Amino acid sequence: MLPIFKQYLDNFYLSISGIWCLCIEDVREKILKDKKPATLDTSLPNKETILVNLYELSQKLPKAPFNNQTKVNNYIEIQGRLLIIVCFDWLKVQLGWKRIIDEPKIIQLFKHLRDASAHDNCFYLKDERFLPLQWQNKNLTIKDNGKPLFSRWMSLGDIEYFLEDVSIEVKSRINH
Repeated sequence: MLPIFKQYLDNFYLSISGIWCLCIEDVREKILKDKKPATLDTSLPNKETILVNLYELSQKLPKAPFNNQTKVNNYIEIQGRLLIIVCFDWLKVQLGWKRIIDEPKIIQLFKHLRDASAHDNCFYLKDERFLPLQWQNKNLTIKDNGKPLFSRWMSLGDIEYFLEDVSIEVKSRINH
């Protein structure tokens, strides 16, 4: 795995762990007992420090035991989508990709996953000349247009394996 993906994956796992922890009322009460807002400093002139009331935000999360598992999964899915976007965009800049269509199939697929992540978890496939794209036991075809990335095409647990396969491809190209 490329070290940069490791960093992003670690942040992803920390983020989803935090979501789960804050759903447990006892944990939430201990961690956020003072109910003071966290602060985010700004470098902009004439702008005030941003105050983030984590306690108030945590109140919007479902409480354990989970009556609404779907709501928790939605928060976690958003984190997974952000992870895909960040990893793709970082690689694109680092490797100077101009035309994704000239890249290997797994990179072309990565672009579709990134776009679906950025566009409300749905694939928007316009040109079937560049499809199908395959990864592991999954095939992306024009029939997937308008369908969700997560919960249908890929699971959140697949992200790390996908990024690992992308890393192998990128390393092989860098080493040649």
